[in-house]
Amino acid sequence: MYLLLALCSGALWGTWQFGTGRYGRQMSVYSVILVSGGAATVVYLVMGRATRDLIFDEVDVVSGLLGGLFAVVGTTLILKALAIGKMGVTTGVSQAYVLIPLAYSVLIGEQVKAIAFVGVIVVLAGLIMFILLHQKPEDTESSGEGRDGQLVAIGLAAVSAVFWGISIVVLDVGSAQNIYGTLALSQVPQVVVGLTVALFARSFGGLTKREVAPLAGAGVALALGYVAFYTAADEGDIGIVSVLAALSPVVTALLALVFLKERMVRSEVLALVVILIGTALVVA
Repeated sequence: MYLLLALCSGALWGTWQFGTGRYGRQMSVYSVILVSGGAATVVYLVMGRATRDLIFDEVDVVSGLLGGLFAVVGTTLILKALAIGKMGVTTGVSQAYVLIPLAYSVLIGEQVKAIAFVGVIVVLAGLIMFILLHQKPEDTESSGEGRDGQLVAIGLAAVSAVFWGISIVVLDVGSAQNIYGTLALSQVPQVVVGLTVALFARSFGGLTKREVAPLAGAGVALALGYVAFYTAADEGDIGIVSVLAALSPVVTALLALVFLKERMVRSEVLALVVILIGTALVVA
C-alpha cells in the first residue's frame, strides 16, 4: 500500500510543479508561493480537524517550522529556475533530492531488498537520461545568453534539490508523530515570506484573480502529495518512497504535452520507459 501512496505523491507533486512552473513565469515567484502555500495550509488544517488528528506539540513545531524553512528556500530556487529554464530539465534536476533521504534511510539502518535496490538504480539512471535527453541539439547551438540561462537554471535546480532533501528528512521526524500538525506548520514560512515580499513591494507581482484558482489547485495537489508521501514513509522505507515520488518530472512532462503541446521526442520516451521499468522493480 505504501508503494502506491508513494507513486500517488509523485503524480501530485508533478501536478504542483506543472501548475506553479507555468504561472511562475508570468508573475512573482513569491506570489506563487503565497497562494499555493496558503491553499496547502487550509488542506492540512481541514484534514487534521476532520480526522481529529491535528496536534501541535514541541516535535511538530520544531520539525514543521525548520523543515518549512528549508522547503521555502528550495521552492523559491526551483521556481526561479523554471522562470529561465526548460521545465523538463529543471524539474528533472531537482529530483536529485532523493539522494538525501536515500542516504538517510541507509544511515539509520533501514533494509532495502536487492531487487528494490536495483530498481532504485534503474530509476535514477532513467531520471538522468530524462534530464540529459531533454536538452535537444539545437539548445547547444543557441546563443551564449540562452546557454548561460539554462546553466543557471540547472544550478538553481541542483541547489534546490539539497534544500528539499533536507526538508523531507526533517519533516519526516515530525510527521512520524503527527502528519497534519507538522505539515501545516511547514507552510508557515512560505506564507510569511510571500506576504512579507508583497507588503514591501506593495504589489502581488502580476497576480490576478484569474490565476488564483489554478495556483490554489496546485497548492491542494502539493498538500495531498505530502500527506501521501509521509503516510507512505511512516509505513515503509523513506528512501524507496522518495525514489518513487521522484517520478514527478514524468507527470510534469505529460501535463506539458497535453496542455501546452510540448511533444516528447523518441529519446525522451525511451527514458520514460527506463523509469517505468525501474519503478516495476522497486514495487516487485
